[in-house]
Amino acid sequence: MLKNQQNGIFVRTTLDFKKDLRCQKLTALSHVFVKNGEMLAAISDRLLLRQSVSNSERPQELALPIQAPDAIQHVHLAFSGFHALVSTRQGNNFYIHMKTSTVHHIKKLKTQITAVGWNPEFLKESETGSILLGTSQGGIIELSITSTGIVNVLKELTPQLQAQGSEQKLSAQGSPISEIQLFVADDDPKAKKWLVIITQSSRIVLQSAVLEQIVQRASGFTSSASLQSGFMSLQEMPTTMFHTLFQSKDANCHVINATKLTEKFKNRASLVFYPENAEPKRYAWISPDGVTIGKVDVFAERIQDVLIEEMNLEHRLIEGRWESPLGAVLTDYHVILAFSTRVLAISLLTPNNVVFEDVWGAEFGQALGLSSDPSSEFMWLYTSTGFTMKYRSNDEARYVWRKYLERREYARALQIARTRISIEPEAYELVLRKQADWYIEEKNYTAAAEILAQSSEPFESIVLKFLTNADERKMGLKTLLDKKLEKLTRSEDKMRRDALVLWLFEIQLSELAEMRRSKGKEAEIKDTVDHVQRYFVRKHVFESIQNNTEAVYRICISHVDFDMQLYIANTVKDTRTIVNILMLREQYVEVLDVLRTCPVEDLAYEMAPLLIEHIPKQLIGFFVQNIDRIRPEKLTSTLALCMKNQEMAIAAIKYLEIIMSSSRHRLSKFLHNLFIQLMAKFRAEKLILYLKNYGLHRDNLPYEFDFAMRTCEQYEINDCIIHLFCVAEMYAEAVEKALRVDVELAKRCARMMDAEEGFFGGDEEEEMGAVDLERKKRIWMKIAKHTISTEKDDIPKCINLIKESNDILTIQDILPLFPEFTKVDHFKEALVEYLRKHSKKIEKLQDSMKDATETAAEIREKTEKLKNRVTIIKPGDICAHCARPLVGRPFFVHACRHFFHRDCLELAIVPFLCDEQRNLLKKLSAEETRICAQIEAEIKVGNKNEALVKEKIYEKVAKSISKVIGTDCPLCGNSAILQIDEPFLSDEQFAEEENSWLI
Repeated sequence: MLKNQQNGIFVRTTLDFKKDLRCQKLTALSHVFVKNGEMLAAISDRLLLRQSVSNSERPQELALPIQAPDAIQHVHLAFSGFHALVSTRQGNNFYIHMKTSTVHHIKKLKTQITAVGWNPEFLKESETGSILLGTSQGGIIELSITSTGIVNVLKELTPQLQAQGSEQKLSAQGSPISEIQLFVADDDPKAKKWLVIITQSSRIVLQSAVLEQIVQRASGFTSSASLQSGFMSLQEMPTTMFHTLFQSKDANCHVINATKLTEKFKNRASLVFYPENAEPKRYAWISPDGVTIGKVDVFAERIQDVLIEEMNLEHRLIEGRWESPLGAVLTDYHVILAFSTRVLAISLLTPNNVVFEDVWGAEFGQALGLSSDPSSEFMWLYTSTGFTMKYRSNDEARYVWRKYLERREYARALQIARTRISIEPEAYELVLRKQADWYIEEKNYTAAAEILAQSSEPFESIVLKFLTNADERKMGLKTLLDKKLEKLTRSEDKMRRDALVLWLFEIQLSELAEMRRSKGKEAEIKDTVDHVQRYFVRKHVFESIQNNTEAVYRICISHVDFDMQLYIANTVKDTRTIVNILMLREQYVEVLDVLRTCPVEDLAYEMAPLLIEHIPKQLIGFFVQNIDRIRPEKLTSTLALCMKNQEMAIAAIKYLEIIMSSSRHRLSKFLHNLFIQLMAKFRAEKLILYLKNYGLHRDNLPYEFDFAMRTCEQYEINDCIIHLFCVAEMYAEAVEKALRVDVELAKRCARMMDAEEGFFGGDEEEEMGAVDLERKKRIWMKIAKHTISTEKDDIPKCINLIKESNDILTIQDILPLFPEFTKVDHFKEALVEYLRKHSKKIEKLQDSMKDATETAAEIREKTEKLKNRVTIIKPGDICAHCARPLVGRPFFVHACRHFFHRDCLELAIVPFLCDEQRNLLKKLSAEETRICAQIEAEIKVGNKNEALVKEKIYEKVAKSISKVIGTDCPLCGNSAILQIDEPFLSDEQFAEEENSWLI
C-alpha cells in the first residue's frame, strides 16, 4: 500500500475507488474531475460516478445510454460544479446536471467535444449560458442549454479555427481543440470586451472583440449550413453571443506557435491558469517545446501582451520519445507536473529546481491525468487502476522567502516572512535587517527607517544608526521615530509616546531653523511648516502636546520659533500663551480679538493696562460690548492710566459715562473720583453737569466731597467750586466766590438757603435745611454791599435786592450802604412799602397776643376743673398686673382706668424707666422700708412725737415714689407707645427661652 506523504512541501492522500468509495463496477478509471467540491469520474466505458466530496455524501452512478463499441471519450466539468458535458468516441454528447444527477442526450449535436469554454459571467444552476465547444476537427460551436436539457442555442461558429486578421502561418489548422478559456476584458455593461484563448496541439490562439449584450431566445437549436455531415440538424438561427470573435473583421487575433515539430509529441496539449477562480496572473502551457510558464494580463491593451513568456522547461528525450507531462497545475510558487509514474513540483523562482517528487510503483498503474479544484486547493491525480491521489500544499513558502532574499526582492520576501511569523519569527527579523542594511548602503535612510521600525531589534541600537548631522540620516531618524510612534497606542505607552513626540518636535524645529538660516528656501519652509502642523493633528500627538504644553513651549522658545508656539497655543486653546505671544509682537488688535472669544475675564483685566496705552478706543469698545461680564471695579488701574493723554482720557470718560447711565453696575467712589479727575483735566466745562446731576445733599453723593473740592481747586474750576461750597452748606464762601464771577450766581447761591429754587435756576427739590435769619442776612448783606459798590448809580436795582432776598433784607439794612448824599426820592417807594409791611406785622402780632391770652385763660379753667375730678372705684375692679381685687392693698388709679397695686405698678413700670429713674426708685424704696421700720420702733417704745416726725418724712418719700411710678400708665401711656418697636425679649432672653424648648 502506498503510504501517504505528510512532511513534504506537498502532501498526498491516496484514495482507492473500489475500497474507499465501494465502487464495484469500476473497470477502467479514465477521467476524474473535481470542481467546487463536486467530483465526476468515468469508471467504465458508459458509467459515470458523481459525488459531492465537500460533504462526503454517498456517490451516485450515472449510466449513459450508449452501446459498444461506443465509449466515454471526454468529460468536461464546469468550474461552478453545476454542469458537465460528456462526449463519446462516436460523437454522442450528453449534458449532466450535477445537482440533480440527471443525464440529457444532446441529440442534435453529434461530434466529439474535446474542449469547453465555460462562461465566467454565467454561474446559474438553472442553465449554462452561452459557452464555447471545441471539436476534434478544430471547429468552434456555441451552445446554451438548461438544467432540464432544453437547448437554447446551438450553432457552429467556425468549422475549423481560423485566426481572424492574422497573417501568421497556422501550421496546426484542423487539429483538435484541447483547451478553451473565456475572459471578460472590461466591464462596459453595453458592449463588453471578451477574450478567448484556444489551445491546439502546437499553438495558442488569442482572439478578442467587443460583444454587444444580446438577450438569447429559448427556441430550440441551430447549426451552420456548412455542417452537412449529418451531426447537426438545422431548424432556425437564433442570435449567438460569441460569433463576433470568429466572424468579424474587427476581432483582434494573436497566435503563439510552438517551434518544434509535433510528430513526436503524442500527449494532448494543455493550458492551465493560476488562479483558476479569479483574474489569472500566470499560465503554464504544455507544448512540443516543453512547459512554457509566463505572466497573464487579460486587460492588456495589445492582445500580444496578454501572454508573456517568462521561462520554458524542455521535455526530456527518453528512448527516442519525449517525456512530456500528462497534466500541470500552478500554485503560488510552483508548477506541479504529472508524469506516468511520478509527480514533480518545480520552483518558479529557480527553474529546473525540483523541490518535491512523488514516485509510485507499477501496482498503482500509470497516471492518466491531473486536475485541480481551486475551492478546496486540492490537486487530483488518477491512475488506470482506480487510484486517485490528492495533493495539497504544505507550507509551500517555507524556502521561498530565502530565494527572494538572495535575489534582493525584499518586498516579496517580507510579505512571505510576515505570513510565517508564527512559524519562523526569525525569518521576518532577518528579512527586515537585510533590507534595512541594503537601504543604508544605498543611503536611502528613510526607507531603512520604515523597515527597522517594524523590527523587534532594541530601539537604542536602531537609533544609533541614524544619529549624525547628515540630512539624510536625520530624515531617517525622523521617519523611525514617526513609525515607532504609530505603534505606541496603548495607555501604558504614554510616557514613551510623550518622549517620542517631543523628540520628533525638536527634530522638526531644528530643520526649520536650518532652513530659515539659508536663503531662497521659502517654499521648503512652507512645506515643512505645513507638515509639522499636520503632525499635530494626529490623535496621540495632540494628546501628548496637551499633557506637555510647557515642555513644547520651551522647545519653541529655544528655537525662537514663536510662529510654531502660537500655532500650538491655538491648537490646544491656550489663550494666555496666545495673548502673550501677540503682545510680544505688538499685535494689540489681534490680542483684543482673542479676548473677545475668551470666556475668562481675568485675562482681560490683566491685559487691559497694557492695551489701553496703544488701542484705547478699541479697548473701551470691547468693554462696552461686554458690559454684562466686565466688572468696572477691576478696571481701576487701567482707567487710572488714562490720565496720561487726551485720547486715553476721552475713551475712559466715555466708558464711565455709559456705566453710570446703565443700571447694571454701581460704580465705586474711587471710579467717580477718577471720573471727576479726568473731567477736570480734559473736559472741565462739562464737569458742572456731572456735579449738578447728583444734587446738593451731601449724604447722597457717590463721590468723595473732599477729593472733588481739591480737584476743582487744583484745576481752578470756579463754577464747580461754588457748587461744592453750596453742597457743604458753606453759603458765605459760595457767595463770596460767586461775587467774583457773577452777581446773579451769588444771588442764586443765597436763595439756596431757603431751598426755593435749584442751582443755576433749576427746579430741584428742597435739599437744604432752614438757615437762621441772621446768617441769611449777613450773606445777603455781602451781595448788597457788592451790588451797591459796583452799581451805585442803579438805585432801583439795588433796592430790588430787598425783594430778591425774600424780605430778609430791609430798607433800613441797605440804607447805610448808600453814599451819604444819595437822594431820598429813590427810596420813597421802598420806605412806604417797608412801613406798610411793618404795620401788617404789628397787626399780626396783636392778633397772636390776643389768641395767646384766650388760650391761657382756657388752660387755667381746665386746670381748675381737673383738680376736682374723681374716679369711682368699684368692688369688682382688679389689678391690671396681678388680676387680684384692688381693694385691701395700696393702689394707683390712672385716667385711662387701668388700676395697679403699688407693688405691682413698681414691677410693671421698671422696663419703661431709664437707668437714673431705676436707681432713684430703688433708693426711695429702700428709704421707705427703713422709715417704716423706724416708725414701728418708735410706736413700740411709745415715742409718739418722734413717730409723727417720721411719718411726715415717710409721706415725702411716698410722694417721690408716686412721681416716679405713677406719672404714666405702663400699658397705654407715652412710655409704652415709644417702646412699641422694641422686641419683647432681649437677645439673651430669647436664646434662653429658645433653649428651654429643646428636648
